[in-house]
Amino acid sequence: MSIHKKRSGSYQVRWREHGRLKSKNFSRKIDAERFEASIKLDVFPANPFGQVESPPTMTFQGFSEIWLRDYGLVHKTEGALIHDRQIIRDYLIPSWGNIRIDAIARRDIAKLQGKLIAEKRLKEKTINIIVGLAHKMFKVAAQWDYIKVNPAEGLPPIRLPEQDYRFWTFDERDRFLSWAKAHDPELYLIIAVAVNTGLRRGEMEGLLRDCLDFERRMIVVRRSYCSKTRKLNEHTKGKKIRRVPMNDLVYQQLRARSAIPMNHQVLPYAYHHLVERCFKPAQERAKVSSICFHDLRHTFASHMAMAGVSAFDIQKVMGHSDIKTTMRYMHLSPDHLIGLTDVLNKKISSIEKEEIKCINQAN
Repeated sequence: MSIHKKRSGSYQVRWREHGRLKSKNFSRKIDAERFEASIKLDVFPANPFGQVESPPTMTFQGFSEIWLRDYGLVHKTEGALIHDRQIIRDYLIPSWGNIRIDAIARRDIAKLQGKLIAEKRLKEKTINIIVGLAHKMFKVAAQWDYIKVNPAEGLPPIRLPEQDYRFWTFDERDRFLSWAKAHDPELYLIIAVAVNTGLRRGEMEGLLRDCLDFERRMIVVRRSYCSKTRKLNEHTKGKKIRRVPMNDLVYQQLRARSAIPMNHQVLPYAYHHLVERCFKPAQERAKVSSICFHDLRHTFASHMAMAGVSAFDIQKVMGHSDIKTTMRYMHLSPDHLIGLTDVLNKKISSIEKEEIKCINQAN
């Protein structure tokens, strides 16, 4: 879309509609600019005499409906869209629903941020997610010419304290698997696969027989089950297919299920019950640290790092799009650091020997 000044002194707006080039002439530049804005907003002039009225005001609630329809449905997964709708409904619309979108300022966003902190109902991480969604929506609004600038741009998120990941030590992992193998074989299968592959929970639930390549000893991760929609998605969280090697334990466990049909779930049908109801009590009986299911993924990454696997290789197996995410997994167990500073004792001892030698020579 563009505005051209003609030799006659008039202004012509050119745009495409359904692939066809169209144009309209105006005697005043301001009318041409208003018409251009109305086309960008999908608003057509109602005056048949060519006098263009200013585009109607757009409230935040009106824009949110357009954003969910024209952006969310195109670029978001169904599960993520459900989450976004909830945030918009519960937090953003009550704050700015009836306000014109071009009248919302950075101060309004900071005010919402401060209000949520003062209420002390939500975690700071959750508040960052809420404000982050608003930032994304305003960014799209600016790209679509609903507003000139993104009011959330430059507003810093709440700085969160660094939190260490919880994970099992090698001994805890082996102790739990030994207990589960003797008392609950189905739970053993699930935990053994999770802690030796680093698969996400949804990826494990979406694991079908056709994802197992026994010839190459690989798990092809291409699907993910969404607990919100209760549907099997033909893509993973990062929407990329990755391959995870099977070690001997995983290979033996999954090989026993090689006879099931290709479109059948690999892991036990009562997966949800086993993870939600049986995992926590089993940890108490096995006398290991209490962790959640996702911490098995942290355990896998931490053990890989302890074994000397590079961050690049861990990134590929874990399916991280950003190496920074992988680097957060590259922490080591405190027990693994014990004795690390003992090398300094050798240096100290050598210095002491030199001092003793010098004293003896002086005497």
